[in-house]
Amino acid sequence: MKTILAGCLVVLAMGHRSFSAGERIPAGSRSLAMGGASVALCDIWSLDNNQAGAAWLKGTTAGMGFENHFLLKELMYEQAALALAMKAGTFGFVVHRFGNSQYSELKAGLSFARKFGKYFSAAVQLDYLRVRIRDQYGNKNLISCEIGLMYQADRHLNFGFQLVNPVPVRITEHPAERLPTYICIGLSYRFSGEFLATGEVEKDLDHPLACRTGLEYHFAAPAFARIGFSTGPVSITFGFGLVFGRFQIDMASEYHQALGFSPSGSVTYSFK
Repeated sequence: MKTILAGCLVVLAMGHRSFSAGERIPAGSRSLAMGGASVALCDIWSLDNNQAGAAWLKGTTAGMGFENHFLLKELMYEQAALALAMKAGTFGFVVHRFGNSQYSELKAGLSFARKFGKYFSAAVQLDYLRVRIRDQYGNKNLISCEIGLMYQADRHLNFGFQLVNPVPVRITEHPAERLPTYICIGLSYRFSGEFLATGEVEKDLDHPLACRTGLEYHFAAPAFARIGFSTGPVSITFGFGLVFGRFQIDMASEYHQALGFSPSGSVTYSFK
């Protein structure tokens, strides 16, 4: 009963961000520290945030991370990703899990991203989604897809676009419920080797426009500081990153004025 009540309170308070099946949740603590703005960034977590960004990766990269919403174990979000960059393009695999004994969601995605010329990349991802709602609907196994585009105007400016669940996929018949369709558009601009700014807007059919923005400052050789802001719901984010050779460690937290902190962490490793 405690688990159910905790989940209900969070869902009611969060409004837009209700953890519905198929929801677009930015991955990786780097982007989470910058308000969740992620569609115009290129890193291993592009495999979730905008698969076209993975076309600019090199070699093999792996990552894993978590986000603990409001310090409730029932709202733990876990993720893992693997990218293999080849001459033909970048193959990616990503999996994440969210939920508890009452409600859980498992998503796995297989993607392929490719450059077209010096400035443009595109990607497609096939998703498998398993939704479990105890004592109501049981298990639902769903197939969907995602499309990503990215344009690197120069060394400083990136434009990103992602379309999630473009084809309506029915979850339940009565009541009729479908996976939400998300459109996310954003840009990032690197003012110098040390300072980067990014922002995006996201829209689905059922909720108001959500805006996210963030800043990253590379203040020392191995260290990054980040801060961000997002709407839907309104929250402030902050975090830092450390690079040790091929390892990168990122930590972040989101602060909601009513529900408190949501810490997150991720680790990535570049094999080559």
